[in-house]
Amino acid sequence: MKISIITLILLAFLDLLAAKDINDEKCLIIDLETAEKTNNLRMIENIFSDNASLLYPDSTPKCSKEAIISFYEYLWKNTSIRTIRYENIKIEKIGTQQIETGTLMFLNSNRETVELPFKAVIVNNNNKLKIHILALGKDMDLKHTTLKLPTPTGEYNVAQSSHYYPKSESTSNRTVSFQLWYPTNPNETKTAVYHSKEVARAAAEFMGLPLFFNSYEPLVRTNSYVNAPAVPDTSFPILLYNHGYGGFTSVYQSVFEDLASHGYVVVSIAHENESSLFITETGEVVRNNPENDFYRKREPELSGPAVNKLQDIILNSDNIKKIEKAYLDLISLSPLHNESTRLWTKDNKVVIEKLKEIAKDSPNLRGAFDFENMGIFGHSVGGAVAGQMAFDCPEIDAGINLDGFQFGDLVYNKLEIPFMFVSSNQRENSYLRATSLMQNSQNDCYQAIIKGFSHSSFTDLRLFEPGGEEAISLQRELILIFFNKHLKNLNIDMNEVVDKYPIIEIIKNNN
Repeated sequence: MKISIITLILLAFLDLLAAKDINDEKCLIIDLETAEKTNNLRMIENIFSDNASLLYPDSTPKCSKEAIISFYEYLWKNTSIRTIRYENIKIEKIGTQQIETGTLMFLNSNRETVELPFKAVIVNNNNKLKIHILALGKDMDLKHTTLKLPTPTGEYNVAQSSHYYPKSESTSNRTVSFQLWYPTNPNETKTAVYHSKEVARAAAEFMGLPLFFNSYEPLVRTNSYVNAPAVPDTSFPILLYNHGYGGFTSVYQSVFEDLASHGYVVVSIAHENESSLFITETGEVVRNNPENDFYRKREPELSGPAVNKLQDIILNSDNIKKIEKAYLDLISLSPLHNESTRLWTKDNKVVIEKLKEIAKDSPNLRGAFDFENMGIFGHSVGGAVAGQMAFDCPEIDAGINLDGFQFGDLVYNKLEIPFMFVSSNQRENSYLRATSLMQNSQNDCYQAIIKGFSHSSFTDLRLFEPGGEEAISLQRELILIFFNKHLKNLNIDMNEVVDKYPIIEIIKNNN
């Protein structure tokens, strides 16, 4: 088919118009450079769309204009990082979007010049161009808004429910709040959001963190179906969980979901004054005030030269007698943390009472709990609670302390049930040594040491950082193998997980 000369001229003219549209298009990166050089938050507000996202290497996504503004505000107030320029800028159109790419040059905190590739996705927002995604660094995932917790590895689907009882409905005159993860056969297809905006904001404010810190959380999908009925005619072992100080009940969902998928009911427990928030049955957030006297008085207790010296012995000495004495002295210098450990233990016992009521009264959960097989695990102070419950509650059959100094009364008692102390090992040969506690154990007792882990690795925070999925996978398997061996009596060699993950070392007592 022949094409007329007029058609060719028209096509060439249209190509010229398209090229002119691209080349003449406003370059928002230049405006962003100006805003960054002048610390102009008003310009930042005008440049980004309401639902914009900022992706930065080795950092969680900053999601929403409000979060991005808080990030720049924090950056400019607390660091010496400064933009030099954006250069090698290329502009292209892909559909209705304008894509700007090039290199960002900036001074880091050491006053060294650093270069990072950038990619900005520009959209038309009410006839104004706005940056919708700004990705800094190589191989940044522009589809981060589809973040999802890793798929559980067990045979069951997973349900989630929240339970809240005011003081008037508690035998301890303390607020009782917990969340459950349990096996289900759901009819619905939509899973729960990881954290609502209200939960994310309340958690950040309680911990004194800037808004951008966890702004991505409302975008993350879980694998849990809200308030779905439990698998009928089957009861499952119960695992109580206690979070670290100032945490809340849904900080370890990636592990909770996996345990539930393997046939456990996980019960994550909150604590009055010391958890950052409670979540009610309807998803409403009941905030705790970080300025309350109870919480504030405990913060400085674990500082000072005397305490630091004792912690150093527990973290670094291989002399069992020295470790044992250091623990006894640390306990004597930490009366408030010991009090918290005992109070949280009482909360756990009240929760067990509530579970027995739910087992009778709830249509969704009737018959789901196997009260003859009950374990406990926890992080930091929550790990100390696991140790306390292990000797103080006859209903507990096995337990795990995840990277917690063992406050409370265990140092004066002996473990009579299977127990595992899991320790981070981020620096050389420094980790929480449990040798004196293991030596006194009357049952199987383990110390698992994980090289490269920090204290915060034992939460979902690690998941959204580079290498996070493998770190969570490791924890899932380590915790599952322990409880499968000691609650379900499966014939398992604990070293299976060591063979798969060489960064783990497991030491066992002689029982």
